[in-house]
Amino acid sequence: MSYGQSRMMSLKNCLLTESFSQVRWSESMEFNIFSWSHLSITEPAFRKLLAGLKIFTPFLRVVHAFGKKTNDKQRARDSAYHRVQTPSAYEFCYNIRYFELNGRGRGNPWSLRQTGVYQRCLSNQQSAWLLLTYSSYIVDRLSAALGEESSSTCEPCEASSLLLHFFILSAATRSWGQYIEDMRRRVMLFEEKAYSSRVDKIYLDDYELLFSDIQKMVSLGGTLAITRTVITGQRDTISKCGDLHAELHKRGPRRCGCDTANALGLLKADLHHYNGAIVDLTQATTKITQLLSAILATRANDKSQITIATIETGIAGLQLQSRQTSQDTASSLQITTQGHKDAIIIKTLAQIATMFLPASLIASLFSSTIFGSSSNRTSAVILYFAITLPLLLVTLLFLIFLEKGWSVGRWFRQFL
Repeated sequence: MSYGQSRMMSLKNCLLTESFSQVRWSESMEFNIFSWSHLSITEPAFRKLLAGLKIFTPFLRVVHAFGKKTNDKQRARDSAYHRVQTPSAYEFCYNIRYFELNGRGRGNPWSLRQTGVYQRCLSNQQSAWLLLTYSSYIVDRLSAALGEESSSTCEPCEASSLLLHFFILSAATRSWGQYIEDMRRRVMLFEEKAYSSRVDKIYLDDYELLFSDIQKMVSLGGTLAITRTVITGQRDTISKCGDLHAELHKRGPRRCGCDTANALGLLKADLHHYNGAIVDLTQATTKITQLLSAILATRANDKSQITIATIETGIAGLQLQSRQTSQDTASSLQITTQGHKDAIIIKTLAQIATMFLPASLIASLFSSTIFGSSSNRTSAVILYFAITLPLLLVTLLFLIFLEKGWSVGRWFRQFL
């Protein structure tokens, strides 16, 4: 089968490579290294390219999916468009996303790539191809396909030029088996954690469950959701390619002898299987996330109950200690009150004793032999009261001064 004359362009570094029997790729061409590559072309050059190849407008929607991004969800658009002019002249473009190993050796080994494809087939079997941010594997497949001479004896039909799209699509879907096995391995790690962990007690041989495990599972679920959209986009692109093949075959004057339709059907069957595997992993991820959340919530609840019980025990102890302190304070107050009463009694007795101290002193003097003569008794009694009453008055005044808190020194300073 002959693919006719072909022209291929790459917007990666704006290189143009032409061939008639085979495609020769420049050794200086660089392939996309990062997932979110930029188109290395200026706007005037891009406009000249669109005008020179007479590219139809829907291709701009494909270009819009490229550019500066910060995550895989930005401008995530899988689109495919075609326009048939004559039975052998058509335009076909699409944007296809796929996962590839990035070879960085750190972090996530998989990166989400995307490639934009445009083909313009003319009635003279000449085709113009435009590729946006291709991978090295896609380039190798296309180089091999264009470099081989067909050994088929079947006459090429109008739709035979679509066979190159099969090589591009098969290259984009080649990593699904390995990718799904890697995702399944990640899910199984958390699945073993969730199904082997105990809820009530934690033993030494248990897995360490952390909140970060739930975060990782949620992130993995988001990756699987993106994966499903990528598979759906690939299936839609393959369906659009099949529809274009059927339309070209229907308009052609002769029966189609190529295997493009069967090859595309096999790709769709594989993608259906891969989509089912991703659905199963998504459901498993949801169940594991729920189980991990339940285990962590139960453990946190148990710890909270233990903490609350400890706090309640401490509060009860503090209340008991407070009641004991209150009782001790009441006893101390009672003892203080009784001591105050006793002090008042002692003070009163001391004041009485002090009041009668001069009288006792004078009485002891008069009872001595100094005043023992009977002739002087009457005068002695008068003398006793004459001496005792002033002394009692002086003593009373002194006690009043002491009761009011006046010091003797202050009293002397006032009256001296």
